[in-house]
Amino acid sequence: MPRGNSAVMFPSTRPRRRQLAPLALIAVLAVTAGWSNAARATSHMSASSFDAMARVAGAVDIAGVTAASRAPERDAGWEAAAAAHAAVRSGQVLNHRRAFSYVEVVPEPEPAAPKPVKVKAPKPPAPAPKEKSKPTYQGTNHFWVPSLGMSYGVRWYACGRTTVPGNHIYRWGCAGRNNVYLLGHAWGVMKPLHDLYVRGGLRRGMVAIYADANGRVRKYKVTEWRVVRPTETAWQTAAQPVPSMTLQTCIGKNSEWRLNVRLVVVR
Repeated sequence: MPRGNSAVMFPSTRPRRRQLAPLALIAVLAVTAGWSNAARATSHMSASSFDAMARVAGAVDIAGVTAASRAPERDAGWEAAAAAHAAVRSGQVLNHRRAFSYVEVVPEPEPAAPKPVKVKAPKPPAPAPKEKSKPTYQGTNHFWVPSLGMSYGVRWYACGRTTVPGNHIYRWGCAGRNNVYLLGHAWGVMKPLHDLYVRGGLRRGMVAIYADANGRVRKYKVTEWRVVRPTETAWQTAAQPVPSMTLQTCIGKNSEWRLNVRLVVVR
């Protein structure tokens, strides 16, 4: 037997295996094409038909077709059909046609709970404004002009006294009857009255209050005023027919004038 003719005398079995591969491929295509139809008709399939189809698929696998060579569509159908068939056989699903329809039901989300509404507590009512108590004027030897914020004690200044008065309100002893004569420096205790006159704000009706040495308190109101030289004293020191008051202070660049304001008692 010639050595070079071994391939002729003893043919290899590989060609036979290659001849089987086309047959296996044809079987796979036939099963695959039928499988898509079987997957669509699964809802009308009985349990025994399903078992027969599984045996055919197993025979194809034995012929040399592995699970990796299946089409993706057939794999999805196989897995869904197997799960549905198992549910039917175990008694979990009573309506197998409904189980094989492969309809995915997505549950609707539960409605969110409403957010709590914050209710602001009502504000407590504002307290009623306190009524301003009326100021009371009492004491002895005291002088007030409420509109000017003046409130001073009063000292005695004798009629024949020649010393320079200090920065106080003095009652001068040279005035006549019913005439409470009060004087003070324009740069000190009488400055509010001085400034009121200079800026033109002095008016009739302005109120002043005086408490005498016995604690008797009287209210007076402005009736008139005059500006005179220091030597002119008759008008401001004269006695009055009714209880009156005279206020005196200096005025002018060099205090060369006297401002005299007359007030009468308020009944």
